[in-house]
Amino acid sequence: MDTLAIEVRKIKKGFDGNPVLKDVNFTLKAGEVHALVGQNGAGKSTLVKLINGYHQRDGGDIKVFGKASRFASPKQAQLEGISMVYQDLSLIPSLSVADNIFLTEQSKKSALISNRERVKRAKPFLDMLDVDISPSQKVETLSVGEQQFIEIAKALAMNAKVLVLDEPTASLSNNEINDLFKVITTLKEKGISIIYITHYLSDIMRICDAVTVLRDGYTVLETQTKNTTIDELVEAMLGNKTSTNLTWERQALANEQVPLLELQNVSTAELDNVSLTVMPGQVVGLAGLLGSGRTEILEAIYGLTPLTKGKLLVNGKEVKISSPRHAIETGINMVPEDRRSQGLVLDFSVEDNVLMASFDRISRSMVLDKSKGQLIVENAIKKLGVKTTGASQSVRFLSGGNQQKVVIGKCLSTDAKILLLDDPTFGIDINAKYEIMKIVNQYVAQGNGVIFVSSEYAEVGSFCDVIYVVNKGRIVNHYSGQRMTEDQLLAAVQ
Repeated sequence: MDTLAIEVRKIKKGFDGNPVLKDVNFTLKAGEVHALVGQNGAGKSTLVKLINGYHQRDGGDIKVFGKASRFASPKQAQLEGISMVYQDLSLIPSLSVADNIFLTEQSKKSALISNRERVKRAKPFLDMLDVDISPSQKVETLSVGEQQFIEIAKALAMNAKVLVLDEPTASLSNNEINDLFKVITTLKEKGISIIYITHYLSDIMRICDAVTVLRDGYTVLETQTKNTTIDELVEAMLGNKTSTNLTWERQALANEQVPLLELQNVSTAELDNVSLTVMPGQVVGLAGLLGSGRTEILEAIYGLTPLTKGKLLVNGKEVKISSPRHAIETGINMVPEDRRSQGLVLDFSVEDNVLMASFDRISRSMVLDKSKGQLIVENAIKKLGVKTTGASQSVRFLSGGNQQKVVIGKCLSTDAKILLLDDPTFGIDINAKYEIMKIVNQYVAQGNGVIFVSSEYAEVGSFCDVIYVVNKGRIVNHYSGQRMTEDQLLAAVQ
């Protein structure tokens, strides 16, 4: 019989009278990588926070290695071998790798250990992961993927037997993802159990042994990965039959149309001789590895970085865009990669965020036309399907998908004819992802244009009419008039 590292039965948890977990079961075997998936709000975070003592359950039972457990705090859970590696890493960049590994060590005498001794003690934990990182190296010199390994080594230094990895591949390049999966395989071989939380269903099929799907506070599927498919996982998450291979129909372009946007031999400090065209009614995709120059192309168009060479044309006329404000006035707006820090003011209301870029349109002689502003906001909420208690609700309390809809609503409120979308579906659940892509599809059907960047090659391949491949700041290839598979694009961007 398999040893169970974690056994959760009939767990219940609510907040302020609202049930979040209604009847959840979850089992994690020793030495198993077990995916935990579901839409935003399904209860994933609440479940792992109950397991590690951050929250206290209202009902049900939790056993850790066969022993009934009710941890009073995450620190108590750590002492019993349960550690979490969050998406937002908790390292101190100016300290060494060794200092960070022993940052949370419980022993009071650890403060008296010399730097040389810390380096010596840190090395076995790095060797355990089979990674080539020096214990004396400063954390700020490491890549995001390498920093994630330090978080894992820090957990191992605290004798972790169960690791919770929260969206571990979200900010990693393909090579870093491959390195992470090697580390996970090594941990498995050493008998360490892993709860793997992700929105990336392809990750599950590659690295996980089992998967549990939560929906509306219930466990709706528990199965071995080898016995399921991505389509079945999507169906379990959404509660209905939804194809993961949606087809996006668009009208054929008229030959005589003038391009909405053209880049002619554009260079910046990061880009070299980039040329591309966006026609009315067209979604243009940029495909490339992390750091290839995808985002830098959008920033050059949006006036965030100056051009050192080349031309930018809008509706066939050359323009010199010196700032985002100038870009908006020219009919171009951008949904940035990090919506929370770059696209929103979290403590402002939905209304304030939607209207943030449109005050010039709703004011006369420095006086705001409130009724006009309210109409814009009401139309945006209705058109985009923003789930909110009202226009006055703070965007901080919206789900990731609804926050992204507010950012898109802000951009559309400026009457932009060209949208630059930098990973617009990142970190949101699959239902919200499809809703946003439908909104974009409707937008281009009105004769507008979009440049679309995504970390998921399947999205770029299935959604875009033209795909430019970006590598080291250059356009190295492009594909037109065909949909591409994830495998085809992965091969093209290498």
